[in-house]
Amino acid sequence: MTVLQMCFLATGLTVDLALAALPLWAWLRQGRDPHFTDDDSVLMPSPPPDFTPALASVVLQGSASRRTVSAGLMDLVSHDLIAFRAEPSAVGHRAGLELTTDQPRDVNLPAPEAALYKSIRAAIGESGHIEALLLGGLNGAFADFTRSLEEIALRRGWVHEKPGSVIRKWRIIAGAEVVGGLLLAGWISTVFAESSESIALDIAIVGLGTVIAGAITYFVSGSMPARTKDGAMLAAILNAYRRTLEATIAQAKSLEQVVVMRPLPWVGTPTEEIAWAVAFNLDRQIDSLLSQSLEVSETGGWPMGIRDWFSVL
Repeated sequence: MTVLQMCFLATGLTVDLALAALPLWAWLRQGRDPHFTDDDSVLMPSPPPDFTPALASVVLQGSASRRTVSAGLMDLVSHDLIAFRAEPSAVGHRAGLELTTDQPRDVNLPAPEAALYKSIRAAIGESGHIEALLLGGLNGAFADFTRSLEEIALRRGWVHEKPGSVIRKWRIIAGAEVVGGLLLAGWISTVFAESSESIALDIAIVGLGTVIAGAITYFVSGSMPARTKDGAMLAAILNAYRRTLEATIAQAKSLEQVVVMRPLPWVGTPTEEIAWAVAFNLDRQIDSLLSQSLEVSETGGWPMGIRDWFSVL
């Protein structure tokens, strides 16, 4: 190996190391949340105005996700606007959506939930329902829903930047690193292999390092969105309520009993409790409680479609 090759390899690996360290350094500087102790002393009597389960999931997770959409749909169920309808499936479970009324109901919903309900009504049309396999047609509405919730979180000062935009920016960087590394390791190293196998090997090693740096960047990208001081404090409050709800579910014999025990003081119906449980990532615990309740009593005739929906969360 010549001195020039050694310099190239050392420089290339140094650049790879810097690319791998960049997202970690950026997270240490900008991606970490302010720390708040989330014991029960931080509990609030009720959430902020128009603070829905879906918006709570954004604050808790730091960004919108599929869980955000599920919480939003369950919130619409709690207002008796839509319902989950179990469907036969050869493998596993699945559930579609159906409208509960032929005409739009006059319910005072926050703007994101109102827009989502309108989109669902438009997609369902006169048939009154949409099958699980066709729910992909609502992906645009779901994306608009999560985007609007992130904008609200930004306007209210709970996040520094829109989480989706932050994650997208870092994943674009990750993609560029992976593509660049593959070009180095593949096509460019092959070109140089005709003149010197050792040079081609050095280029391939540098390219592989760039690909690894891209993988690290992609892995860290989901943690890049950062809450503000107010957002971190609100997340601490929600985590305290989450623990309270989880403990209550573990003690209760039915979902109605959970409501009576009032772990969430602002919640008054079983379907509302489910919506908040989904936002708090407690849907499995709720599903277990529903299974137990359905075995011992009718429990108000709970629709099995709700449980089928949980199975695909």
